Amino acid sequence: MKKLDTMESWKEDLNNLKKHVANKEKSGMSGSKNDDADSGYFQNNRRPFHKIDFPTFSGGDPRGWVLKAEKYFRFYNTSEDEKVDIAAMHLEDDPLDLFSWLSSEQNPDEYLISVRQTGSVQEYRQEFARRSARVSSWPDHCLLKVFVHSLKEELKSDVRIHKPHTVYKAMSLALEFESKLSHTRTQKPSNTTSKPEAKPFTSQPYSSSNPTKAEPKPSPRITNPEKQARFLHGECFSVWGKVWSWAPL
Repeated sequence: MKKLDTMESWKEDLNNLKKHVANKEKSGMSGSKNDDADSGYFQNNRRPFHKIDFPTFSGGDPRGWVLKAEKYFRFYNTSEDEKVDIAAMHLEDDPLDLFSWLSSEQNPDEYLISVRQTGSVQEYRQEFARRSARVSSWPDHCLLKVFVHSLKEELKSDVRIHKPHTVYKAMSLALEFESKLSHTRTQKPSNTTSKPEAKPFTSQPYSSSNPTKAEPKPSPRITNPEKQARFLHGECFSVWGKVWSWAPL
C-alpha cells in the first residue's frame, strides 16, 4: 500500500514536471517569436528614422566623397549594379561633364583638337584645360600648338610672334593682348569725317540791261575827187579803206 502511494506521488510529480517543461517551452517559443518580430521590425523600420542623404561632388579631392559614398552604400546595403547610377546622379559641374563625356565614348584626342576660342581668353583657358586633362601621352609642344592654333585670329598672330615655349606662357600672352585690344577699342575715336562748312548763298542782283559792246568806229569816207588827188600824189586805196603808198613809174 505504501509503495502504491509512493508511485502515485511520483506519477503526479512527473506530470507536473512535464506540464512545467511544456509551459516553459511554449513561453520560450513565444518569446523567441516576439524577439524576432521586434528585431525584424527594428531592421525594417530603422532606415526611415535614420535617413542619410547621398553626398554631392562638384570637384576637388574626391577621397572624402568616396568615403561617404561607401558608408551610404553599406548602410542601405546597396547592390553593385545601383552604385554607379546613384553616384552619377549626385555629380555636379566638371565631374558631371567628365562623366558625361566618358559615357559618350568620344575620342579624347579628337575632342581636344576640335577646341576653338569663341568667347574670352579666360573661358577658352578653362575649356582647353578640361579637354587636355583627358588625353594622355601628349608632349607639351603639341599641346602648345593646339592652344595657339585655336585662338581667335586677332590674338593668334601676336602670340606667335613672341614664340612662347609653354602653354602657360601662351595663355599669359593671350590674356595680355586681349586686354590691350579691348583698351584700344574703347579708346578708338568715332569714325566721323568733318565736312566743309556750307557758306550762305548770296544771289547776285539781276540786271535786265545787256552789257554795252564797243561799236566799231566808222572809217572816214573819202570822196572821189580826194581819191583822185591822192592817187596823183602816189597813194592807193583798198576796198577796206586802207591806204598805202606806191611809187609811180
